[in-house]
Amino acid sequence: MKPPQLLSTGLLVLVLTTLLGCQSAKQPGSMSHASVLLRGHTSEDIVRTRAAVFEEAGYAQASASATAAQMVFERPGSRRDAVKWGGWAGADVTMRVKVGMTSTVDGSVLLAADVFAVQNSDDPFFRTESRVVMANHRPYQKLLDQVAKRLK
Repeated sequence: MKPPQLLSTGLLVLVLTTLLGCQSAKQPGSMSHASVLLRGHTSEDIVRTRAAVFEEAGYAQASASATAAQMVFERPGSRRDAVKWGGWAGADVTMRVKVGMTSTVDGSVLLAADVFAVQNSDDPFFRTESRVVMANHRPYQKLLDQVAKRLK
């Protein structure tokens, strides 16, 4: 395709998507970075498995006051995370994953993960938490898929 054709094709796709709506946005958990739908498991089993999978992946549970509805996991950010999310100075960053558990109408359980970059996590006054905008959600989806796999 020539550049003008490519541009007009891209514009057409954008307009059609806007007018018709994106079907994936209507799926449960679609507003999160990753999600999985679980059926036929107790909340205790899901909580225990969720914690084990994240801890084995190098995350620590962030607070002792976690509930079945939401658990927060953290890990030190990599050098790449620091450059990407730490601002101009590339300050240290902690990666935080909030994994919520919601019952659906049909009795299933939706696990949804939202990822945040936390700057200055050691300083309560200067701490800032920013929801991560990412193109690659696969690492977090793989963690939730691992929870589902272990529960089968």
